[in-house]
Amino acid sequence: MNQIDVIFSDAANSRATDIHIDPVMDGYQIRYRIDGKLRLNRNLKKSAGISLINQIKAAAGIEPGTAFLPKDERIKLSISGRSLDLRITLVPCISGPKIAIRLLDPNNVIREIPQLGLQPEDRTALEEWTRSLNGMILVTGPTSSGKTTTLYSLLYEIAEESRHVVTVEDPVEYEIDGINQIQVDNRHNLDFAEGVKTALRLDPDCVMVGEIRAHDAAFEAVNAAVQGHVVMATLHSRDMVSAVTRLRNYDIENHQITTALGVVVNQRLVRKLCDHCRKKGEVTESTKTFFESNRVSIPETLFLPVGCEHCANSGYFGRTGIFEIWNLDVSDYELILANQDEKAIRNKLKNDNHTFILHDAAKKLADGTTSFDEIKVLGLDLPWTTGRASP
Repeated sequence: MNQIDVIFSDAANSRATDIHIDPVMDGYQIRYRIDGKLRLNRNLKKSAGISLINQIKAAAGIEPGTAFLPKDERIKLSISGRSLDLRITLVPCISGPKIAIRLLDPNNVIREIPQLGLQPEDRTALEEWTRSLNGMILVTGPTSSGKTTTLYSLLYEIAEESRHVVTVEDPVEYEIDGINQIQVDNRHNLDFAEGVKTALRLDPDCVMVGEIRAHDAAFEAVNAAVQGHVVMATLHSRDMVSAVTRLRNYDIENHQITTALGVVVNQRLVRKLCDHCRKKGEVTESTKTFFESNRVSIPETLFLPVGCEHCANSGYFGRTGIFEIWNLDVSDYELILANQDEKAIRNKLKNDNHTFILHDAAKKLADGTTSFDEIKVLGLDLPWTTGRASP
């Protein structure tokens, strides 16, 4: 087994999603991203690091020699009996070339909504949408919050022989049999907006837009939903209500938003406590202060990470989502049409006893799914308890 096979096999067996081969002052270091955190795997001498990079370049079909511009390649490998897609990015740095490798295992794709980590009422809301397929669904949150995973689970839920589904993605993370997937290619003027227009000419029942990041893409996605197509898309926004503001900032009119938008999902990812070693802990004063300041019921119990052989002494094993889901109703549409701001919409949802993302976080703390440290680093708060949108 050569050096590449050893590293790739080790990474796959360690549940790594990414491999980073980084130049440092006296050589190279190899790190794996596991459950969202980078962990040092080994250090290499300079010569060994360069040799490894050259082997990876050869395997990926990248020309040997000095790379002056970033290079991206995608290859398929069989590792430890598993077929993996590897997305390889080579970038020249001052200290030497750096490689980042994304390991994509089609067998690890979440194919069912219940596996996402939703509370029963939120799961019901999403499943109702998959049955009615009414309007646009936006999945929102910051980078690396699991938005694409949620979209793929919805795709698997609605894909069937009687439906024609087309996606526009950058990049295409996983190839799904029976779904037509368009790869964005800005070098040839195929951006998200052009991809959506092309998809609509294919007579789709559903269009998935990997990411809305500009006015043109927002306009085409909303226009497709207004025309009666089912549209699924991701959007960067702090919470579910601010998704409306993002669409407005893309010059989408209120009447278009109310005609198109059906459901907004906002989410984050947290590490799950290891079932083999987690332990009950006391609810500290800082925890009480955090939830009191956000006017959320304080969890009666908390669990802490410990570390054991099952979780490589990290205390965590795997990740799950925390969510808030907004199924818009007539009164929500009235507020949007009246050009009401986020404060007014949030206050309406608050008075309706809506479940916000911190409420879901509190439930996952109480049942031992995750730890307070995982919630704290997300920087979450309820909008009426901060200067952003006090009532």
